[in-house]
Amino acid sequence: MMFLADTAEGRIIEDEEIKQDLASGRPWEEWVAENLVELKNLPERLHVKHPSGSVRLRQQTFGYTHEELKTLVGPMASTGAEPLGAMGTDTPIAVLADRPRLLFDYFVQAFAQVTNPPLDAIREELVTSLGVYIGPNGNVLSSEHVRHQQVKLDFPVIDNDQLAKIANIRNGEGQKVALKIRGLFRVGSTEEEFRQRIREICEKVSAAVNRGVNYIVLSDRDSNAQWAPIPSLLLTSAVHHHLLKSANRTRASMIVEAGDVRETHHVALLIGYGAAAVNPYLAMESAEDMVHRGEITNVDEQQAVKNLITALGKGVLKIMSKMGISTVASYCGAQTFEAVGLSQRLVDQYFSGTDSLMGGVGLDVISRETQDRHALAYPQDGNDLGRGSELEVGGEYQWRRDGPLTCSTLRRYSGCSTPRAPAGTTSSSSTPRQWTTSQKL
Repeated sequence: MMFLADTAEGRIIEDEEIKQDLASGRPWEEWVAENLVELKNLPERLHVKHPSGSVRLRQQTFGYTHEELKTLVGPMASTGAEPLGAMGTDTPIAVLADRPRLLFDYFVQAFAQVTNPPLDAIREELVTSLGVYIGPNGNVLSSEHVRHQQVKLDFPVIDNDQLAKIANIRNGEGQKVALKIRGLFRVGSTEEEFRQRIREICEKVSAAVNRGVNYIVLSDRDSNAQWAPIPSLLLTSAVHHHLLKSANRTRASMIVEAGDVRETHHVALLIGYGAAAVNPYLAMESAEDMVHRGEITNVDEQQAVKNLITALGKGVLKIMSKMGISTVASYCGAQTFEAVGLSQRLVDQYFSGTDSLMGGVGLDVISRETQDRHALAYPQDGNDLGRGSELEVGGEYQWRRDGPLTCSTLRRYSGCSTPRAPAGTTSSSSTPRQWTTSQKL
């Protein structure tokens, strides 16, 4: 509600009259129709199905475990809802764990205080939305006719076929305005080489936006023995803040094609640090593979992927509701997270504005842990022990007699012996690592 004190006319203009004047001042509906494109109306793309061996190899690359498939991916693909579990955990936090953990595990969700009460997303469905519009935003303060094509998505989580449509978008003149960028770095890179690779990608994105690209797809799909995937959260936030500093952020949307995403928390983090939409391609291909191998029997492959998307989308809505945020557009780039166990230098450079009260590991450890996981699929000694072998059991969500996976398993493949710096200290890639047995907290 609003009112206007019009000093020229000497009267108070009420809410309804103000809005009526604004609504009738321009042909807003026609302008929106000119610029809006429904994703379903874009040209169809060929669906690509990957064999089980390819799926298993990439599961090893991104550190998947049997537990994650059985406890997370399987139930979501089967029922379309997040699996239920007990609150809390008795395993070490990421910075103290021996097992190389995903970068997502170094962040925790902030929660609303009294001034910003949570929503009841179920009963207040009319005021909540998971729909999102991707593309250039233009000048939101201008009331003049603008021409900026935007694509409407019903969900912030998209499948592989939908991503293929977006990656091939063309403008009215037939020019391609989408670009897929490989988020990979060379295996064996030092900390500075890893940092330089991220810098190169950021500059490449800036150059693309300046020449008219409106849809940036950050992808880690094409990893191999020589190239390892950069953690999707690190790359997304780095590019997001780089575009903010160069005043180009509103000229393009970022879509993330990520193999390391398999939880609601992961999707929420990517959106919170700038992604307009997320394609967890490996989780979806894993669900298809589980149906193919008979581990999921109540749905077919197509339905399994749809259920996974629904579960992840509902999970994001649940997390948004805790902060009193009702739309994905408001959540995108909101950074409603705290870092636990990351160095201040790392946070300041790639996650600007995020609280990190205890300090922790730096970019060298993040790079090394990524390469440790990569070595499970592509052993450094060149043998084939990692290829096609069984995934690790896990131990982060359910109790295991021998505790969570430690580096002893990694040594079989990669000779893992490099150290993680204690929280609050500065780590160095040249310091020898001293692994200890993982202890319950």
